[in-house]
Amino acid sequence: MSTQLARFTDRVVSLAQKAVVGEPDPAYEEGENGYADWVIVTLHGLREYLDHTYQRLLDVLHEMHGIVAKLGLAVANLPDFTTVCTRKQDLEMRIWRVLLRLSAELHDLGDVQAIDATGMDRIAASQHYAKRTNYTFER
Repeated sequence: MSTQLARFTDRVVSLAQKAVVGEPDPAYEEGENGYADWVIVTLHGLREYLDHTYQRLLDVLHEMHGIVAKLGLAVANLPDFTTVCTRKQDLEMRIWRVLLRLSAELHDLGDVQAIDATGMDRIAASQHYAKRTNYTFER
């Protein structure tokens, strides 16, 4: 029986490989190619899931040989956290959009869907908005 972390890793590896157009590259190649995009996306997913910094995540992964094997890597081939941070910034937006679409398809969505990306608390809504929407402030 696999752990919840192992099942999550399998799922995020699958999604990350699908998000990269075409046949996924090998996880790691010596030289200029380095780490495949799907490996960087998977490491980002694991970082979010475990709520670690990249540095802490890679320290933890050094002790998780089974999880690292699911990435097609050996512990000795794990990237430095600075490599992951830099490569994540260089990934094309297309990969993140495909990953978002694929992960959203995993869930049964209701009739109404919305994402609030404003980062603002509703308590900070303007009085004009509150009157227009019949919203009441509760403190």
